[in-house]
Amino acid sequence: MGYQFIHIETFARKADSAGRSTAFVLDEAARRPDACLHVTAPVPPISVFGMSVSELRRAHDARAAEAMTKAAGKTRRIRSDQHTLAAVVASFPVPWDEVRPDRVQAEALAEWEQRTVTWLRDQFGEQLAAVVRHEDERFPHLHAFLSPTDPSMRAKTLHPGSSAKAAAVAAAKAVCPDAKAANAKGDIAYKAAMRRWQDSYWQTVGLPCGLARLGPGRRRLTRAAWQTEQAAVLTTAVLMRQADQAQRTAQEAKADLGVRSQAASDLEAKAKAAAEKAHMAIAEAKARLAEAKRAADAADAARRQVEADARREARAVLARARAEGARIVAAAEAKAAPMRRVGGWLGTFWTGFRSVERKLMATADARVAAARTSAAAEVTEAKERLRSEAQQEVKNVLTELRRTIARAEEDRKWAERRLEKAEATAKRHAESVRRAKEALAAERSARVVAETQRERFRSLWADADNAVIDMQRQSERSLRP
Repeated sequence: MGYQFIHIETFARKADSAGRSTAFVLDEAARRPDACLHVTAPVPPISVFGMSVSELRRAHDARAAEAMTKAAGKTRRIRSDQHTLAAVVASFPVPWDEVRPDRVQAEALAEWEQRTVTWLRDQFGEQLAAVVRHEDERFPHLHAFLSPTDPSMRAKTLHPGSSAKAAAVAAAKAVCPDAKAANAKGDIAYKAAMRRWQDSYWQTVGLPCGLARLGPGRRRLTRAAWQTEQAAVLTTAVLMRQADQAQRTAQEAKADLGVRSQAASDLEAKAKAAAEKAHMAIAEAKARLAEAKRAADAADAARRQVEADARREARAVLARARAEGARIVAAAEAKAAPMRRVGGWLGTFWTGFRSVERKLMATADARVAAARTSAAAEVTEAKERLRSEAQQEVKNVLTELRRTIARAEEDRKWAERRLEKAEATAKRHAESVRRAKEALAAERSARVVAETQRERFRSLWADADNAVIDMQRQSERSLRP
């Protein structure tokens, strides 16, 4: 596809020797006609992140006008030539003419843009104030603007190379006052910091998007070596995307498995609750059966009490009848003589008394039998009703418990299947990672081959220079008299 391009620079409100200032940079980003003469048909920028260009201009100018700094123990306003704004430019190496009609290239551009903005936010945090995209030049590119958060608005602290150089110079001067040597060490630190910054962007954005770290011209690569490196980078990018997709799939499966495991746990808890409910229902049924038994025992006791009362009443009636009969017989015997003439009448009376006694006994027996029959019927009905209710309740609880256990078993099997899929996805992810490592190894090998060829070309070039020098010397000797 190509190689990456990203650049960072800081600006002051006062224009530099090239006429560039914060106002000019923001005018060029906003596409003011007098600030973008290199653009044939300027188009307003598209805001990608943060503030618009006009909002950034107002916020920057207001802060810069009020910013203060300390010098010689005194607080004063910052100088107009102090750098107060940092700007980053990142370019996508495929022209708009190829991006717009090609869906694949459009998706690649969108991914590059999203990764670039994410990388900038990770690098600069809340100091990333705005990101805009220009679509009126040949290549898609982004302009990012950084606003320092410190009260003095020192934008050079946001530049990785400038901040590294300042720290290195200060450390060198603390050891040796030689300004030239300190500045040389600062230059080395500047280059190392910028190289790390570019490497970070390549590892996070360039490589996943299929971009090379450096172009072929700077390293004097042959066309074949450059094509080999591009193929290795693209293969690595594809494998990294596959690995990322596999990792996301594994994470989603893991999260889904966690949800399903929680659902299975909930169902298991519900099953336990249903089992406890069934045990409680069984215990309640047993309690009801015990209560029914106690009621039956109480009814049986009442029946026996009724029978005993009826027997006592019958015995009392019989005893009273016998006593009355005995009294009457005794009185009659006492007056036997005078009453012989009424013998027939006494016989009739005794016969009637025996008839009354039999009727009373029959009535008592009937009442006892009726009480026994009624108590037995009530006991039987109560037993049957309570037994039916208990059986129905136990049957309902057992049915619900079986359904809950069946659902829990189905969820468990589903979770096992999802776990198997997640394991398979993890294996595919491991395979993708292995392929990515192999592609990286191939890329390193390609780089080694390119460096070897470069050294070979250097050697050939040196031999050619030496041959030319020898020829010149021979020519000079031949021309001498």
